[in-house]
Amino acid sequence: MEHQRLKRIQKNILRGLAAVPLVLLAIFFIFTLFLNQSNRHPINKGNIEIPDKRTYVPRPNSALQQQLFHYWTDFDLFEWQDGEKVDVKVPRIVLSNLLLGIRIDEINQYLMRQQATGVSGSRWLLNPKGGYNFNTAGFTPLLYLFDEKPDRLYPQTRKHLIDHILTIKGNGFSRNVPFTWIQDSENHILMTGSSRYLVNQWMWNHGYKQREYNNKENGVKKGLVNYLREIKECGFYEYNSDPYLGYTFCALLNLEAFASGEVQKLARKLLDLANWYYALGSFKFKHFPPYRRLFRTDFRTGLKVDYHTAMMKVWTSFYTDTLDLQIERGQHHALWAAMLPYRPPDKVIDWTLSKPLPYFVKIGHGTNSCPEIYSGDPHYLLSAGGANQGKRSLIVAKPITLLLDDNAKTLEQTFHMSGPGQQMLDWNNTGVYKRFACTAGPVQVPNAYHPVETDENWSIYRIAANRLLAVYSQTGFGHFLHPSWKRCTKAAECPQFSQSGKKAIIH
Repeated sequence: MEHQRLKRIQKNILRGLAAVPLVLLAIFFIFTLFLNQSNRHPINKGNIEIPDKRTYVPRPNSALQQQLFHYWTDFDLFEWQDGEKVDVKVPRIVLSNLLLGIRIDEINQYLMRQQATGVSGSRWLLNPKGGYNFNTAGFTPLLYLFDEKPDRLYPQTRKHLIDHILTIKGNGFSRNVPFTWIQDSENHILMTGSSRYLVNQWMWNHGYKQREYNNKENGVKKGLVNYLREIKECGFYEYNSDPYLGYTFCALLNLEAFASGEVQKLARKLLDLANWYYALGSFKFKHFPPYRRLFRTDFRTGLKVDYHTAMMKVWTSFYTDTLDLQIERGQHHALWAAMLPYRPPDKVIDWTLSKPLPYFVKIGHGTNSCPEIYSGDPHYLLSAGGANQGKRSLIVAKPITLLLDDNAKTLEQTFHMSGPGQQMLDWNNTGVYKRFACTAGPVQVPNAYHPVETDENWSIYRIAANRLLAVYSQTGFGHFLHPSWKRCTKAAECPQFSQSGKKAIIH
């Protein structure tokens, strides 16, 4: 009996060992399915130039900037545990306190007790301590912001940072998930590459003359430049990403602030590109675009809660004090906009704060993706929700929304529509043209609005004192038309309408 029991145990162990390769293959398949971004193709150049002219003189500080600095100063710090991700709040607490000259002794003593808890790259079975690049990207600015301020960052603390905390440095530039041939996610590559480049640069400039810290010879500059060029030519893979766009921006802002030459110029171009997209795709800081990564079948319904909005509010606060700007979400990324020197081009500021002209624009994102489509003028923005291209595309589609100059804060407070069906994976919400939108689903009308006239499936809504909105809605089809070419004071003055089946005829 004992012999049979041992034999069964031995057989089970062998079965378990035999399953290990299958498990590893399954993991590699998942990475291939959801993370592989290689072999991207350049996007054809559009007919709208990315603005880069800067003539406006920003103020040296703003109320929102100072509010963000103070926001982080009262948080408690906690000791790091080996193998665990350090909370991303920690670098923000450290930086804000040192920037304001608060808790200086406490912060320095705290840093002296800490050691690196992980390594770079995505965390998975063969890289269980991955993700430490979130922290090195957060702590790298300490070297530069306080390089000549030994009364804030003590010399021994700075040395401890180099020796025991900023451990992503030295030779090489890698795009791959550790221990695989699969390309890592965009934000991980940029956080790791920017940290390695900037720590190496600081060390080389401060007497560490080993070849591994010379970015011109160790492969870091070459790899980083090639990757930044690829994003410039092919577009951001993780465009509008919730939550990863903020981490991508932190890496680029670090490079724009502290790198030099082509690396710095490319980082600025990419920031200008993404911010120009925001200026065209937002209205009064309401921003509800489709995005890629983190993939899920639901989405946040807030109109002002994405990380890009938080950063744009900070940047515009340096140019105007007439707006009551509040950060609703994303204070950890907004801090980077507040403390580093990058400022958007003039045209980005202008079009973020107001829309000077009526416009219609399609923003491409390459193959296996979907465009962002917008139609707007100084009074409204029609924002297409995009279309999922299958799970592997990682696209999170949203409803088509009409953004107005009102107090709407969530999707439910807007005119919006989506379809076909209720499942985001089935939607094609790209039906936006000049002042017009349609999709294979009914129009959802916010509770605050009531029709001034109706006719079967048609309704007319007053959306402003002198503006009306025509809405057609039934189970399988809906559209709305914004009569922005004419100021209507009453429904009778609005263009007459009729309908034949699912075709709207506007006379």
